[in-house]
Amino acid sequence: MEEKLASLAPGRLAVIIEEGLRGHHVLFEPDQIRAAYAVPDEPVTREEADALGEALLTICRDPLPVARGAVGTLDEGTRLALIRLYFRLLDRAGEELRRMH
Repeated sequence: MEEKLASLAPGRLAVIIEEGLRGHHVLFEPDQIRAAYAVPDEPVTREEADALGEALLTICRDPLPVARGAVGTLDEGTRLALIRLYFRLLDRAGEELRRMH
């Protein structure tokens, strides 16, 4: 399974990150993104962390429609945490790109 994830996850996640850096946030609806930043950031519970991990595995492993479906099944607090994590990843990716150029 590790080999499969190693071969699939980077490509699928890279495409999502590349699109995000272009301003196309394919996993989320605009109203979901706005909602994530309309409330203060809060620590996640153990259950939310588990759900986040499962969603991230799906995002890395499966096609976009399946990944979007996984995001859609998250409860609101977990989805908000995932959105914030996604934007942190975008920030890091953007920083790395700037360092390379």
